[in-house]
Amino acid sequence: MWRRTLTGIAMTLLLAMPALAGNGYTDSMDLPDGLTYVGSETCTDCHDDVAEFYANSPHSAELDLLVPGTAVGSCEACHGPGSGHVDADGEGQIIGLEQMAALDDHQRVAMCTQCHTAAASHWTGGPHDGTDISCNDCHADQAHFGGQALPAAQFRNPSEFCLQCHTSETSDFRMPFRHRVLENQISCNDCHDPHADFAADSMNGLNDKCLGCHQELSGPFVFEHDGVSGEDCTACHKPHGSNHDKMLITEGNSLCMQCHFDAEFNSDDSWTVGTTGHAGFALGNEGRCIDCHNEIHGSNVAPTFQDQ
Repeated sequence: MWRRTLTGIAMTLLLAMPALAGNGYTDSMDLPDGLTYVGSETCTDCHDDVAEFYANSPHSAELDLLVPGTAVGSCEACHGPGSGHVDADGEGQIIGLEQMAALDDHQRVAMCTQCHTAAASHWTGGPHDGTDISCNDCHADQAHFGGQALPAAQFRNPSEFCLQCHTSETSDFRMPFRHRVLENQISCNDCHDPHADFAADSMNGLNDKCLGCHQELSGPFVFEHDGVSGEDCTACHKPHGSNHDKMLITEGNSLCMQCHFDAEFNSDDSWTVGTTGHAGFALGNEGRCIDCHNEIHGSNVAPTFQDQ
């Protein structure tokens, strides 16, 4: 008895509640005064097709999930207070398809992140922020106003979902030396968070991501290679795929000589690098730097990164 009474009182207060200040993205919109929230049951009386679309999703109207910190939930969290729309038999004020189509990317993101607060905390400055991409472009199966991409559920290889837009990476993953994304042995999400950039609270967030798998290269080493400790991995490696062994950005010796070039190098066929002539070594016989300097990321035994 008491439970029914309290439920009735709560519903009465909800139906009479005016548009709340601080209710996410609608604060920036010019809505008429006096609008109130009518609840999702009122919406689904007419829009049963939309209710069916959401029925088995986290956005189901039956769940009636609320925007954190408010009593606003379900349909009206995105479409705004519905009293004007209901009172005018479906012809009154509502944030419908036309108004949603006019929202800019920041407003669309704000609409979603008013509930998805974890994504909101690191979206700004992330890989998709400022790229004309908003939540619905990727989560088309969760937003009934559509998006640019086919839903992830339609792909057996999850990474193919990302490659719908990132087409240039598809060709990288077909290079002779590559991360095996197309073979589904590694996924885009293993390296990339679609909502956030690489960690900014470390010395080098990108390197931390690479070294999470390539732990044998993380050191610390007695003799550190400045090119490794002072640069990120992409200074030498193409992370998606390359025509060169080890996924290097260019052929091995050419890569090394970009930093280790000496004015005396090959001027008298001495092949001098630093204070050492390499004519009698590999460079004079079309060998590779790493044939000798094979501990190139760092060494515990030799400052020249040799293994002995």
